[in-house]
Amino acid sequence: AGGHIAAATATIKDWDAQTDDPSISAVPNALLLFNPVYNHGPGGYGNNEKDSRVAEYWEKISPLHNLDGTQPPTLVMMGSRDKHTPVNITEEYDRRMEANGNRCETIIYEGQKHGFFNLGKGGKEYFLKTLIEADRFLASLGYLKGEPTAEAWFVEKEQAK
Repeated sequence: AGGHIAAATATIKDWDAQTDDPSISAVPNALLLFNPVYNHGPGGYGNNEKDSRVAEYWEKISPLHNLDGTQPPTLVMMGSRDKHTPVNITEEYDRRMEANGNRCETIIYEGQKHGFFNLGKGGKEYFLKTLIEADRFLASLGYLKGEPTAEAWFVEKEQAK
């Protein structure tokens, strides 16, 4: 649910608590989305023949269906074999973001499944690849400076074991 929740922070407007201060935005300045579930529309996640748990309120929670041009710069990293979000939905999200004037960079990692970026699931290679891409994206926005240091950090952690 992490990728979906992160995407929802920038797309969903109806779920603020009554105690929230509306003068303080809960929308992030940038998004790093790892394997997000975007589509809860008919036929999408949680709204299909096998699983209809969100069928009654999908329009309120589906990031793909709530893009309005106010979303922050976004980096999306997906596996081509993700069982929750097919590549065509990822590409549609990217197209809609761009059409609305939002920056959206999407990287599809061929042959990878949901959660491939986790060290324990996809191993060192994809853990580092996605971390380096996240670093570069944040640097392009001015949040980080210099070249990515993930590989050196990883080597240091491995040597410390």
